Amino acid sequence: MSIRTYIFTLLTGLILLIAVGLSFQSARFFIDSFGMVVESMMFNIGQQYPEDGKSEQTILKYHSTTEWHKVPQPVRDKFPTIPAEKNKLHSKFIDWIYIQPPKKIYSLIVVERDNKTVFVSHFNEDVHAKRHEKHPKDNYLIDPMILIILIGLSVLAIFILVLLYIFKKIAVPVESLQLWGKNLKINELNKPRPDFTFKELNGLAKLMHENLTSVADAVEREQAFLSYASHELRTPIAVIRSNAALLEKISPAPTEKERQIRDRIQRASLTMKSMTETLLWLSREGKTEMAVETTALGELVKNTRAELAYLLAGKEVTVEVAVDNSQVALAVTPSIIVLSNLIRNAFQHTQQGHVDIRQHGHEVIITNITSKQIKANAKKEELGFGLGMKLVEKLTRQFGWPYQLSQVANGYRASISFHHSDSKK
Repeated sequence: MSIRTYIFTLLTGLILLIAVGLSFQSARFFIDSFGMVVESMMFNIGQQYPEDGKSEQTILKYHSTTEWHKVPQPVRDKFPTIPAEKNKLHSKFIDWIYIQPPKKIYSLIVVERDNKTVFVSHFNEDVHAKRHEKHPKDNYLIDPMILIILIGLSVLAIFILVLLYIFKKIAVPVESLQLWGKNLKINELNKPRPDFTFKELNGLAKLMHENLTSVADAVEREQAFLSYASHELRTPIAVIRSNAALLEKISPAPTEKERQIRDRIQRASLTMKSMTETLLWLSREGKTEMAVETTALGELVKNTRAELAYLLAGKEVTVEVAVDNSQVALAVTPSIIVLSNLIRNAFQHTQQGHVDIRQHGHEVIITNITSKQIKANAKKEELGFGLGMKLVEKLTRQFGWPYQLSQVANGYRASISFHHSDSKK
């Protein structure tokens, strides 16, 4: 439910309740006041009439008598016995609904005067006809009760119209602010902010604009750093790899200690090369579209496994790779980055045990089962250990590739589906 609907419903219900309550109260006051006037008039007649020497007398259509049997028969039919309560009006209405006068009215008051009882009565058995006689059709008459209801409904209608006007004046700027904030893009931050009428809304728009500007500046700085860092690192890494290859040609038969040092250099340079390529690609994210190619996913898996085989040197780890010849449409560079980090993670976590890599269609499942726990400080010299998995999560989320990492007995299983979606280019 929107705020507009909630407030409108709440206020309309409140004013409706007030209007009904006041209309009912006004009607009650009208009826009670009318009854008080009639009661006062009949009581005063009972105090003065019938005059001395008379047993009954009619004054202003009110019958006054000191003898019960002389009270008009229609009144006595409605009041078979003398009311016990004195000096109080007793009335009976026939066929009466709240918004119209009754068809028949019978009134009686018992007045105590000079140690005698006076019965003042009045009845009207054709109220509607007499009203029409007094007010012909050409003089239209609205019943007071209906008039009260109409006034209440008019007040309610006026309130709703005023409320709708106020909501329009307030809701339109709020909805404009919502739409502006929803469609605000980083490349549109230099455009002037619209005027949202109220200073509170303009203040909120300014806050949104400043926050998004701050985020845009941070993203731009991050992308610039990634770009500069990756470009600057590519040269020294290339120098390290070329000199390591040259060293292999100059001295193809090193000592065992020297071989360990050379292998460590090779591993570090390969890891750094993979990380810099990833950082370079991330720095261009959002600026260029990633080309989608149809390629053999199984070949990518086997090539990546071969490039990372050095991570298993000196370990008692067996690797089983099962792939098919499926041709899959995917963004090749991000796919290689994801596969490289997942396989590297499995190899690094397994000191002794088994790694199973299976590819079927566009799905790849990598399971590593270890029979020896990794020591707390083991393999910290391998670069990209923590960053790699964060990159996997970022890339799979951006390209919409279903990815799941779960724990199994003595190991972990990573599954990813390279299902291509045009919306995730």
